[in-house]
Amino acid sequence: MEAEPGIFYRICPRCARAVPASTQERHCVNDGERMLEACPGCGAKFTSPYARFCGRCGLEFTKIPDRRA
Repeated sequence: MEAEPGIFYRICPRCARAVPASTQERHCVNDGERMLEACPGCGAKFTSPYARFCGRCGLEFTKIPDRRA
């Protein structure tokens, strides 16, 4: 399987802050929430740092329940 071309992002489901997926940041520095690597609904990777909804399935990221334990 070939790697997908392009730039991808991690997005915080609480505040929608985005960082390039190439960084080591896994938790949001604003609120401690674990950042999403892909859409939990369909698995699509995030190609825009401004995304609030998945471009493939339409899931709204800020509607995802708090995942902190």
